[in-house]
Amino acid sequence: MQPSLARLTLLSSLLILSTTPFAADTLTVDIKAKKQAPSPNAITPLSAERSAVLPADGGDFLKQLNGVSGSRFGGRGIEPIIRGQSQTQLNVLLDGAYVHGGCPNRMDPPASWAAMETYEKVTVEKGVQTLQHGSGGSGGTVLFERDTRSILDPEDGWSGKASATTMSNGVKHDVSADVTKAFQQGYARVFTQDREADNYEDGDGKEVRSSYQHKQAGVVLGLTPTEDRLLEYSYENNDFSDALYPGASMDSPEESGSIQRLKYKDKLDGKINTIEADVYSSNIDHLMDNYSLRPQTGTKMAVPTTSDTVGGKLALTSSIGDTDVTYGLNVQNRERNAENKNISAGGIITGLMWPEASTDQTGIFAEATRKFASGDKLKYGVRVDRVDAAAAKAGVVAGGRTANQNYTAVYGYGATDKTETNVSGLLRYDKALNETTTAFAGVSRTVRTADETERFINKWGMTAPDRWVGNPNINPEKHTQLDLGVSQQQGKVRWTGTVFADKVDDYILRDKVATGAQTGAQIYRNVDAEILGAELGAETKLTDKLRLAADVAYVKRTNTTDDRPIAQTPPVNGKVQLDYNAGKWSGGTRVRFAAGQDRIDTKMVGATEVGESAGYGVIDAYGRYSLNKTTKVRFGVDNLLDKTYAEHVSRRNLDLGGTIERVNEAGRSAWLKLETEF
Repeated sequence: MQPSLARLTLLSSLLILSTTPFAADTLTVDIKAKKQAPSPNAITPLSAERSAVLPADGGDFLKQLNGVSGSRFGGRGIEPIIRGQSQTQLNVLLDGAYVHGGCPNRMDPPASWAAMETYEKVTVEKGVQTLQHGSGGSGGTVLFERDTRSILDPEDGWSGKASATTMSNGVKHDVSADVTKAFQQGYARVFTQDREADNYEDGDGKEVRSSYQHKQAGVVLGLTPTEDRLLEYSYENNDFSDALYPGASMDSPEESGSIQRLKYKDKLDGKINTIEADVYSSNIDHLMDNYSLRPQTGTKMAVPTTSDTVGGKLALTSSIGDTDVTYGLNVQNRERNAENKNISAGGIITGLMWPEASTDQTGIFAEATRKFASGDKLKYGVRVDRVDAAAAKAGVVAGGRTANQNYTAVYGYGATDKTETNVSGLLRYDKALNETTTAFAGVSRTVRTADETERFINKWGMTAPDRWVGNPNINPEKHTQLDLGVSQQQGKVRWTGTVFADKVDDYILRDKVATGAQTGAQIYRNVDAEILGAELGAETKLTDKLRLAADVAYVKRTNTTDDRPIAQTPPVNGKVQLDYNAGKWSGGTRVRFAAGQDRIDTKMVGATEVGESAGYGVIDAYGRYSLNKTTKVRFGVDNLLDKTYAEHVSRRNLDLGGTIERVNEAGRSAWLKLETEF
């Protein structure tokens, strides 16, 4: 970790970075304003006003957007899926920081650390639209952003908001407060949130183990000596406890995580237009066990883990004629440890699930945007990443075996230090076809290195089907993507269509050993793959107060090496929504739907795949009433008809009795939220 810390020290001392936003084909949801920007690549009719209402982490929020699915693990831990890709195929940044969870089985994906009440804006970039946020991101990039300066009250100095929410099925209470004080040349902001959720019931009245508690607190301190200059420090802490997971053989009695950030922004006169620097660290301590929160049926086991990430970004922007150029570097280091402990035997370590697995990434990038007099834009860029991966404890004996012995038993080789040099590129053209219609075409090549689980996971059970072993010599994924899209605003009607194709060399596939002594063990191997998809959205104003909208998304993923579908691919899904806004009050209803999915990887049923799924349609209703200029009450009923359903991409539910099924979504859930601003 020391080399990265040295680089970050240099990065902090320079304190310079900038990025020029290019949102021509992104989806931006302004949470504070309850609006969303039009997007020719990712239009969604879903009202941000509705999607930001309920107590939700980032995964809950994202899965309501067009083209974004979510895999449920428990009440907490929704894994977002964009264009059929998830986990480290997506770049998810929390106000500029990467947070990599502490659970090898992803009880706590990055988006689950985003408390939505504390962010001003969420931007979803589908596919590859920039190379500035780090390597990979083949499925897309999600930016949860705080913009404290946008909510300051320069006259009174004080501003803030508070809310309280309760539900009839699931969340007992969710209380939050966010207060900001503006000074002449700076500001201070504090926020806190307390949420407690019970197990919810599905449409059949069956209780789903999904309860958890979450407490968050944070502070943001900013100095603004000029209008363009900003120096900001932020710190936040999240504590989770008593989190139940029906899709796992363990629960999480406790988990804590802290995030620190330091940012600098400024505008200059001369050859450099803007400079900006971000450095951050995130530290996660996670505990899961099989006895604290469920009936004990055998040996008590526990897995304490840590996941530490430190990184930063440095960039400059310059203008050359009609071309804006952004160039800089990214640094990120991850180090993860996980121990299997036999508590019944006095806490002896029986295995190192993450044997001090680390990945050190340093990348440089340059990206240019050429603006034409016609309004067209040409964007092109390149980045080069150096990756160093290692498992420092792969040779340490635990439970009578080393991780290297297990790697060798499965693959024929152990872990050695791995170095990669990965090159990515982007070319995109946006064109105004006429006054009402715009189109874009883009091609990109991105390279995603394996994460610590894919490369170094070391779960060695008594029999082969109970083993889950990473591949120390796995190759990085190489994605070559083509995007085409068109958007049109014609009177009161707006629509967008997008198609994409992604040819993947060395796709990192989680698979099972088919023959030999390790038959049934879960492994990782490289295959070639193909991802195809399309998205369509439209909305229209029926009257000045009534709006109708609909969207639909489709994706198909194929392991072309073996001619097999890839597991956990979302089916065709979408929404139809009708909203009425009368000013002081508003209301609406929406239908969420998904087709059945029969394209499954039968080889992975019982592991990452549950089986074929049926389609569903669910109705929600919601409303808002303004008590005065600053206070509103919101209310609604989700799953109005109390339908029993599950997402196809749901994690498996072990049901404590060994029955494998999907984790059902909640049945009828009435909710009420009171919120005020000052």
